[in-house]
Amino acid sequence: MLVTKKIHIHMGHLVSNHLGKCKSPHGHFYEVELGVEGFKNLNTGASDEGMVIDYGELKKILVEEIDNKFDHGFIVQKNTYWGDIFEKNKRENDKIILVNFVPTAENLAQYWGIILKNRLPDELKFKYCKVWETPSSTAIYEE
Repeated sequence: MLVTKKIHIHMGHLVSNHLGKCKSPHGHFYEVELGVEGFKNLNTGASDEGMVIDYGELKKILVEEIDNKFDHGFIVQKNTYWGDIFEKNKRENDKIILVNFVPTAENLAQYWGIILKNRLPDELKFKYCKVWETPSSTAIYEE
């Protein structure tokens, strides 16, 4: 059975080599959804009877790996004009996330998907990480 959990974060980014508006620093209200597959617990009387996983456990993973690390942050590719500026001027408590890839929705879905997959209990199978950059634009990383 497939179950999903979604969180929301605010984060800025830019796409340095883009020819359109996205080349400038800007932000989004991202939605990040994790889809996992597993079997329902059929143990009568168990706290999680009838569940694949408690949604609270999925939320905890999403909060620890995505919300805590990226919400209200700014993600930028290293070794670019903007990456160099942010890296050089970053203050101790600034939430600047420097990465080795262009921070597009597609790349974020893959990056976050791999992180989330590695946090799942062994009995669950990672299915996808879906990222909404806008209410009508999504990228999905599947395995």
